[in-house]
Amino acid sequence: MMELLRVVAQVAGADAPILVLGETGTGKELIARALHVNSTRRGRPFVTVHCSALPGTLLESELFGHVAGAFTDAKKDRPGCLASAHGGTLFLDEVGEIPIEAQAKLLRFLQFGEIQRLGSDVAENRRQGQQGHQRQQERKISGFD
Repeated sequence: MMELLRVVAQVAGADAPILVLGETGTGKELIARALHVNSTRRGRPFVTVHCSALPGTLLESELFGHVAGAFTDAKKDRPGCLASAHGGTLFLDEVGEIPIEAQAKLLRFLQFGEIQRLGSDVAENRRQGQQGHQRQQERKISGFD
């Protein structure tokens, strides 16, 4: 355990992807929180999304947000967790459960910093001039904003 905490302290300040693996119940979220608390982003949001608890379209809306009218109950614009975690940490629990369609949008975000809300034709760039973290159940991906 002491070795693990030493590694967390070493990598918490890095703007590089970090892969956190472990069986259910082994403390991956605790490690993500420790990385967040020991990083320069500690004063910013730590947002957790439980990917396996949400169906595909709802998960996509939760991550990327939506514009008013995108679906029946979308009465107003909603930014989504990627935008809410801006400058902080987004921890995606059970990231392997993300449907392939949402994975493609997530990859676009990770590569280019683009967020396209459901129902919108416009992609927003969240990387310009900023740095941040995205942490997932199996992955902590740094450098988004």
